[in-house]
Amino acid sequence: MKRLFVAVLVSEEAKEKIKPLLSELSKTSADLKLVSLSHLHFTLKFLGDVDKKQIPEIEERLAGIAGKIKGFEISLKGAGVFPPMERISVLWIGVEDSELVSLMKAVNKGLDFVRKNDHEEEVVHLTIARVKSSRGKKELQEFVKKFEKKEFGTMKVDKMILFESELKKEGPEYKVVKEFRFP
Repeated sequence: MKRLFVAVLVSEEAKEKIKPLLSELSKTSADLKLVSLSHLHFTLKFLGDVDKKQIPEIEERLAGIAGKIKGFEISLKGAGVFPPMERISVLWIGVEDSELVSLMKAVNKGLDFVRKNDHEEEVVHLTIARVKSSRGKKELQEFVKKFEKKEFGTMKVDKMILFESELKKEGPEYKVVKEFRFP
């Protein structure tokens, strides 16, 4: 079994624009686990534990989807949270463009045979931190309000990647299984 997910990596330029936000977030009194810059990605679909025998079909379907997608630009904009502000568990940066939503829908539909989509509606987001407790909740709420309209630039999306995620004591370790470039 391998723990797999499909994602789009965040460009180096976008990471540079997000870096000050993470730095400011780390200075809050909130009980957080920040996502490291090197791990920033947009999850298109989390597949979970997958039998190795299914990987060739997953790769074939992702290649088929990638062949129909042209590269596109996205705008990273606004900080938000899941669930609502009263009980924040995840802080994220949003995206303004529908092409990434379309790609996410295509990947979800194409890989439904592995894992059905948990959510009715896809919310494209870039997780930047996970909240461990309610400590510093007010400060986090103010932080989100301060950055809810902030722009973090644009980036080109020209591929998606099938990743394996190994959970380690220090945090997850990601390995590229296969890249799928868009024409």
